[in-house]
Amino acid sequence: MTGRNKPDPALVKGWCPGALRPMETGDGFLVRVRLTAGVLSADLAQELADLSRRYGNELIDLSQRGNLQLRGVEVENLGPLQDRLADLGLLDRDAATEAVRNIVPPPLAGLDPTAAIDGRALCAALETRLAEETALHALPAKFGFVVDDGGRLALDDVAVDVRLSGVKTADGPRVLLEVAIAPAVWRPIAVAPVEDAVDRAADLARAVVRLRDKDAAPRRMWEVAKTFGLDALFEAAGFGETLAVVAPLAPRLCGPEAVLGDHTHAALPFIGLGAPFGRFTADQLALLGDLAGERAIGEIRLTPWRAVLIPGVKPEKMPRIRPWIAAGRFVFAADDPRLAVVSCAGASGCRSASVEARADGETLAPLARKLAKSGMTLHVSGCEKGCAHPGPAAVTLTGRDGAYDLVRDGRAWDEPTMRGLTLEESASALTDLAPF
Repeated sequence: MTGRNKPDPALVKGWCPGALRPMETGDGFLVRVRLTAGVLSADLAQELADLSRRYGNELIDLSQRGNLQLRGVEVENLGPLQDRLADLGLLDRDAATEAVRNIVPPPLAGLDPTAAIDGRALCAALETRLAEETALHALPAKFGFVVDDGGRLALDDVAVDVRLSGVKTADGPRVLLEVAIAPAVWRPIAVAPVEDAVDRAADLARAVVRLRDKDAAPRRMWEVAKTFGLDALFEAAGFGETLAVVAPLAPRLCGPEAVLGDHTHAALPFIGLGAPFGRFTADQLALLGDLAGERAIGEIRLTPWRAVLIPGVKPEKMPRIRPWIAAGRFVFAADDPRLAVVSCAGASGCRSASVEARADGETLAPLARKLAKSGMTLHVSGCEKGCAHPGPAAVTLTGRDGAYDLVRDGRAWDEPTMRGLTLEESASALTDLAPF
């Protein structure tokens, strides 16, 4: 299915919220909390749950870049909330510094003995460079980095602009740098010593800023590469003309199906718990803090798959933990129908939406799972922005004027094959599409 390259520009805000620059939505202000290396302590989980109760509407989103978002904050509560976040060390010095810290970390950074590099240290060093080099604050909104330590879990399915991946070589650990040349298509461009990786990533980021001075339109790396060409990018970054030559990396597991459930018998034990449709309640987040603090090593690891990991759980503790998991209504099984659907906040949480996408997604989840035995098959979008899933899906339901348009194998803004469907008609259409 083809359509416009982008959704209607009038619907797109073009920036990401933060703690210092909250975004007004349909249920109040959304305050995003960025955590270094995606590590959330058990105590901090309890603190954020309490802040959500005191200043928000007790709903907390887990974003696709592994950030927590407190929802429903009233304007008079923004100041007290920010003050407390500052006390907890979660507030940057200014909004520009906050906005540029877009790094997706390896979920098991610093714990995985199979990792090629220390992903937690590399994340911290890259974050420091982005914060301190003010020239990089001119990077376009949503421009982001992935740090993959080369360990047990891959981050191959995370769509960002620059990838730094740990690789093992005959000369010791190195970092492979790749850039996006199309959505979800990567080009390896250099292999650097670990100690030089942040410098090389900064060179690339600086090059993007310089090239955009000539043309303000490109916002993502693949758009920069398409507009100016890789040669211009390499020249601006000082990389020369030689592309990295690396042996194919061994396939590794990634995605929610790889992490959800009981992994306590592995060499690196953990349990994986999914946020239903990307959202926790304050009580669920507090329960995660209890599990991590009382049954594990006191840490929660955020992932880009709308799931969290609790490392260090011993197998013998699982019989007592499973009732907590069931009571919390977490996604725990890889075949949970809710994994077949991705949805946005919907009309109750976004002014651009005209349908209750999240609630409708939950209703349609069992039918969506019938479209395929695994993976995400249905995207329910409140409007044509497609915020929850910018890529194509087997079926996309796009809210428009209180009804749904149905798109096959496309994005939320693509031309639909059916228009103006009620929820019941959408369910019937999914039933018809399911294989016998």
